[in-house]
Amino acid sequence: MANDWMSKLTKEFGTIAENLPAPSENIIKFPSPSLNWALGNGGLTEGKIACFYGPESAGKSLLAQILMIEIQRKDPEAIIVWFDAEYSFNKSWFEKLGGDLSRTIVRQTNDPTLIFDWIFGDMYEMLQDGAPIRGIAIDSIKSICYPGDIKDESTKITMGGSGAKYLGPTLKRIMPAIKEFNITTAFIQQVYEELDQYKAMTDPYKIPDGRALKHASDYMLEVTKVENKDGRIEEGKTLVNKTKKAQKGHVVQVRLKKNRVGAPAKIARFKLHYEKGIIDTQEEIYDLALSLDVIFHPISENTGRPNNMAWQFANYEQVKGQDNFKKWAIETPGIIEEMYEACVNMSEDKTQVHKMPILDTIDLDIGDL
Repeated sequence: MANDWMSKLTKEFGTIAENLPAPSENIIKFPSPSLNWALGNGGLTEGKIACFYGPESAGKSLLAQILMIEIQRKDPEAIIVWFDAEYSFNKSWFEKLGGDLSRTIVRQTNDPTLIFDWIFGDMYEMLQDGAPIRGIAIDSIKSICYPGDIKDESTKITMGGSGAKYLGPTLKRIMPAIKEFNITTAFIQQVYEELDQYKAMTDPYKIPDGRALKHASDYMLEVTKVENKDGRIEEGKTLVNKTKKAQKGHVVQVRLKKNRVGAPAKIARFKLHYEKGIIDTQEEIYDLALSLDVIFHPISENTGRPNNMAWQFANYEQVKGQDNFKKWAIETPGIIEEMYEACVNMSEDKTQVHKMPILDTIDLDIGDL
């Protein structure tokens, strides 16, 4: 009797819960191992909404572009749509990062009706007709000119209120198209800095335009730039000062503030090159393993205490000196891969937060104290 009703319900109403795909079955892997680790399930789950937010020039748009590029790599038929509300899309950068310009539609507009109405209207109809649109991105939500922003006089424009009223019902309208057709979506959002120093200790940034964006997103990724001497990727020389190297990238920190398909509060850190994308992934895995104590000081047989001069991983022989150990780990085939697997297995047992070894080298100015 129950089986008959289950058949009727699945035919007319919904899907049996046990038949739903697991989050790890359909994922998009980033080139960054620590970001995939922080997201859980090995990467970002297809068909989910990811909001990249943070201060300017932190790497939000580049990360969203990398996400769209990985969608194209995974599916050779995939089309992605990039809504360029900031009028700043750089096709040369996108192509250098590995993007396929021939399968990328760029719509430069900050008119919300030409963005959201198109998604739940024209795009929805195209998807029903079989259009292989697999990803959309809006860069940025803050740059959209909402109806409440348009006034007769510039002095009458109010700060931050119009988007909050508009986004809530609008995001609900585009949700069927995104979810029904499994469209991976990237929202990029600028932020305000929290002026209250005590509140800033736990949450340094305020996201404008209300809470609708947070409620609609499956992932909230706080993207910031590591502001210290180790946070710069430098190559070649500058045109002005021949003795100074030119900055070609920076170290990015991503903090998972919301994660509907995995454990939140994890932190990733990786090197983002402006033309090459995410680089030095072996060192990234090593730092992740070090922060999670996957790499450790072995216990001395003579004293019964950790030998701080030596390092060890799993049951491999200990190596004296951290530089020697790091060289051994990177140059020995298969070791880095084993370290990453150990990090993933550890996070499955219990929530671990990446301690970020680079944080220990931050230079403090007397004004910070």
